[in-house]
Amino acid sequence: MVWLPRHLGSRLLISSGLQLLLMGTALGLLGYSAGQRQGLEQLATERSRHRLTSLSENLSERLQGPLLINRSNRLGIRQGSLHLNDFDQVGQTFWRQMQLYPVGYINFGGTDGRFIGVERLDNGQLVLNEDSATPLGRGRLGVYRLGPDGRRGSLIEVVEDMTTVHEEAWYADTIKANSPTWSRIYQWEDKPEVFAISYNEPVRSPDGTLQGVIGVDFVLSQLSTWLQQLWQGKPGLALIVEPNGLVVASSRPDLTLARSNGTLRRMHLDQLSDPLGRSAATSLRGPRRRGGAIQTVKLGGESHLVKAQPWGQPQGLDWLLITVTSTEAALIRSQQQIQLAVVLGLLALAGALLLNRQVIRWLLAPMELLQDRAQQAVREPSRPFAPTLPAGSAAELASMASDFGALVQQLQRSQQALAAAGERARVKDAQSLQLLKLKLRSSLEAAAVAHEIKGPLSQILLSSQLLLNTDEPGHPADDNCRHQLSGIARAAEQVLSTIEKMRCLLRNVQTSHQTLDLATVASSALLYVRPAAGKASVQLDSVGLDQPCWIEGDSAQLQIAVVNVLRNGIEALQPQAEPRRLVLKLQSTGDGAHLQIEDNGPGLPPRSDLIEPLSSAQPKGSGLGLFVVQTTMDNHGGRLILGRSTELGGASVTLILPWRHALPSNG
Repeated sequence: MVWLPRHLGSRLLISSGLQLLLMGTALGLLGYSAGQRQGLEQLATERSRHRLTSLSENLSERLQGPLLINRSNRLGIRQGSLHLNDFDQVGQTFWRQMQLYPVGYINFGGTDGRFIGVERLDNGQLVLNEDSATPLGRGRLGVYRLGPDGRRGSLIEVVEDMTTVHEEAWYADTIKANSPTWSRIYQWEDKPEVFAISYNEPVRSPDGTLQGVIGVDFVLSQLSTWLQQLWQGKPGLALIVEPNGLVVASSRPDLTLARSNGTLRRMHLDQLSDPLGRSAATSLRGPRRRGGAIQTVKLGGESHLVKAQPWGQPQGLDWLLITVTSTEAALIRSQQQIQLAVVLGLLALAGALLLNRQVIRWLLAPMELLQDRAQQAVREPSRPFAPTLPAGSAAELASMASDFGALVQQLQRSQQALAAAGERARVKDAQSLQLLKLKLRSSLEAAAVAHEIKGPLSQILLSSQLLLNTDEPGHPADDNCRHQLSGIARAAEQVLSTIEKMRCLLRNVQTSHQTLDLATVASSALLYVRPAAGKASVQLDSVGLDQPCWIEGDSAQLQIAVVNVLRNGIEALQPQAEPRRLVLKLQSTGDGAHLQIEDNGPGLPPRSDLIEPLSSAQPKGSGLGLFVVQTTMDNHGGRLILGRSTELGGASVTLILPWRHALPSNG
């Protein structure tokens, strides 16, 4: 398949993602279908709940305005930036606040009967209301226009016979509570046709003397207008009511107030002319739960959902927010989607199973072919090894095949070199012949790595097959899929680690020596493993790396050998309780440079085959780490010594290499 990415990791990522998507879609659709069969009203109910929640959040934001305004004014009074005796300044301050917050009235009333407030009329215009000793005298409320800067303008009208002591609920309720509070709903003294509710706070001087009350009004007619704007375009009805059933505001403002015998009064739910409004009264008869209740009522043969939810409690209001919405359209759409949901769910599950089968074929087909060829090459060294895999194989598998091909070719060249060395045995000295045999032995033993790949491949095969059995009871498909894919990832990492160590063995066969500083090589190895040591909470120290130590060798091979020893030490310290410590020491002695790695772990097990290939003291080790180190030492004429640390009490691994006393000529 030409559209597939070349890398195995990308294929696994794409395939697992598609499987999760398909299986999640299938489960979601099937669950949706089952939910519909259990009750087709669920969709309409959820939409009603969402609509109510959205409406509640918008209204709650509106309630924050009075709290913020009073808090700002209280702070200004305490700091001396707002002077209650300067009504010109107070009026301008209230005017600026009315520009920022959608409230109906901001006012202050003193204990001596003085009063000032800025009012928002129904047309949006702002006017100043003032009852003070000047300019009209106490007991007369002057209504003034406000200029563009908030200053008092021309007089519009005068309201006579104002009370000398404040008796309205906004003032009386606050004085009685002696704390910030919401008032009862009340009618304005100067405008009886206006109903309002206000949030107020008592104002006291630094010595505790009561100076008056500051407050912010919500005009119920303006609250209904705003609720109407929020509900615009939606069928049904939205209401705010008190627990006794009296309407506070409505998305239809004409339902809130009525005139009887010339007196304007508030409406009760049972008295509303609209049948939708009267149906909302059912929410008052049932139990009021914290999260609200949903009831179904029939009006004219059509079902409606009545949803009631407590609202305003965090701000100190005990109101109900009620919505009445139709359910018929949602039920019809739900019925039409049932069969489609079932079909799509089954198709998604079938697609996931087919894709899973294809993933197994992508993984196993080329890997089984490569495994067979590798085993044949090990059994019959003279048999040609074909490294080419079928078209479309992953790039990692192609790289693995190429490495195996290089290994077989190296084995064949080594055999030819051994035969030629036999012919030249009389002219070659014993040391050269021994070195050649050591290199040949390294190459032959590296071929045994093919057997190590069989274990991870079996794990990949088993994990992939288990992905097909996702319908067993108690094993959800998505969790099972993630678990098995994790097994595939771990096995793939083990394969890549084995291949990397096999490459190290091949590099050891082709050694290129030059003059180098062993201290620099050791420092680079430490830098490489420090992230892993930090993750494992291992303290990594070094001694003797501040002085150069010149030797002849291959820097890449030596760095890999040191990294392998350090990694083995970090892994051996994993079960060890803290502190975990690993120390690298470099020193020069009479027989060469000694690079010693010690730890405070449990030490090496008493086994004689630790350096042999495929033999490891770690439960999940590949058995190649110390073998790579040993072959590196052989290539450099050095020695590998395993023992126990005399200082830290754990394992001790020492690399002994010939060294140079003099600096290199180019140093």
